[in-house]
Amino acid sequence: MIGIIGGTLWGNRGAEAMLVTTIGKIRERYPDQAIVIFSYLPDKDRQLIQDQTIQIFSARPVTLVLVHFLFSVFCAFFSLFRLRVPDKLLPKSVQVLRSCDVLLDISGIAFADGREKFLPFNIMVMLPAWLLRVPVVRLSQAMGSFKNPVNRLCAKFFLPLCDFIFARGRVTAQHLQELGLKNWAVALDIAFLYQPEFSLTNENDDKVAQLEMHLRAWRQAGKHVIGLSPSSVVYAKSIKRGIDYEAQFLQLITSLGSDYHFIFLPNATREGSTTARNNDLFVIDKIRKRASADIQARVLWCDFDINTAGSRRLIALCDALVTSRFHGMISGLSLGIPTAVIGWSHKYWEIMAEFGVEDFAIDFSDAESAVKMIHELIRSRDEIQAQLRQKLPSVQQSSASQFDRLEAYLAAQKSH
Repeated sequence: MIGIIGGTLWGNRGAEAMLVTTIGKIRERYPDQAIVIFSYLPDKDRQLIQDQTIQIFSARPVTLVLVHFLFSVFCAFFSLFRLRVPDKLLPKSVQVLRSCDVLLDISGIAFADGREKFLPFNIMVMLPAWLLRVPVVRLSQAMGSFKNPVNRLCAKFFLPLCDFIFARGRVTAQHLQELGLKNWAVALDIAFLYQPEFSLTNENDDKVAQLEMHLRAWRQAGKHVIGLSPSSVVYAKSIKRGIDYEAQFLQLITSLGSDYHFIFLPNATREGSTTARNNDLFVIDKIRKRASADIQARVLWCDFDINTAGSRRLIALCDALVTSRFHGMISGLSLGIPTAVIGWSHKYWEIMAEFGVEDFAIDFSDAESAVKMIHELIRSRDEIQAQLRQKLPSVQQSSASQFDRLEAYLAAQKSH
């Protein structure tokens, strides 16, 4: 059995893309492999998943601490005396975790400076498995920097407990090297290998089809279409810095002529929620309320739950993409769509650099450069698109290397 933790189907759609792609790539090699997901949104994920052979258990923070951690400590204590705690004394999720051949951690970013509040979660997704003697492999993710002493101490202690780690790019690799770790290799993001047939959910396909129809009509009328993908994370960071994040998108729309039309696309959705956490619909609604009638006439709004399959269908019909979401960026680059990033972390730049387009990624605080950068992206669209398509095969080869290595790792385990 293979366990997967750190991702969900609902909520953050980058996590969904990594999760379904991981399952898809495993199933290509092992069609009958038993798979279990440890999700921090287990109830919603159980409602959505269409593959009933996949089990879903809770990985909510409270469950990780009060169930997985406490019972794994209990098991670890008895193992010191070479005693195995019977399954019947353990909660079902701990029984299943203990029976896994490997636990794959697909957290998008972990042990990163500035995200110290997430350190307990970063630790708890892996520590119970380690205590239960289940190997932990961190698939492609961003880590570091490690300048904060608390983060550095945690990373230096806990990351070596992983059997192996895949760094998501050169910057993360440099951080791991500076930390003195040896158990890692570079493999680019899992979602570069995403295929529509990997999808495990069916969400609002009829609404996606309606937006597709509108986009095709615009393109047939000779209009240029720009995808806009704001982020609730960057929105929150902007508020703290006194930056009008919503205005950046409205200014961009205004700065481009009537031949340009736009679609706002979320890459984290929790339809029905009134909070911004993991919910770009909240930000899109705020932008929509501020948009003038002239802007409204040139904009489509994706204001519903949409999975990776649906969002990629819409991005594929865009001439360019402006995004603050990491996996929005991955979708654009994967589809050969010229992409500009208004981001906040090295995780964007290390990927854009793989395509030689890092000049089209700026920090959200550099608002003055945003419009100029995007105009340059549009002017250079054809050559950028050719460059993306040229670079994509080597990027996908790097991403695939983690699954090649995982296959070899599992084969070696079975031979023992």
